[in-house]
Amino acid sequence: MMYIEIINTFIRYIGFIVEYIGLGIVAVSAFIALKKLSLKEATLEHIRKHLAKRMIFGLEFIIAADIVLATVETDITQSARLGGIVLIRVILGWALHKEAGLKLK
Repeated sequence: MMYIEIINTFIRYIGFIVEYIGLGIVAVSAFIALKKLSLKEATLEHIRKHLAKRMIFGLEFIIAADIVLATVETDITQSARLGGIVLIRVILGWALHKEAGLKLK
């Protein structure tokens, strides 16, 4: 029984690390977009497309982390909550693809 708890704890840490990587990607992307906007390096449309692409990339990490965290949840309410969060994030990713004018693969 103790080994299962150790493995679950390890998987949770992996999930949190992946989630923080995704959040870092989103935060750095927003900072870069603001910097480009203030320096007038590119058009607003160009900045929006690149920001959307980077946010989608970060969002994929966050969704992956949610899926990893859902594998170690034993409580049905926690699993349903994580499922709802994943659904919202998938819809957000779809909306970002549509907003940026990107093709879904």
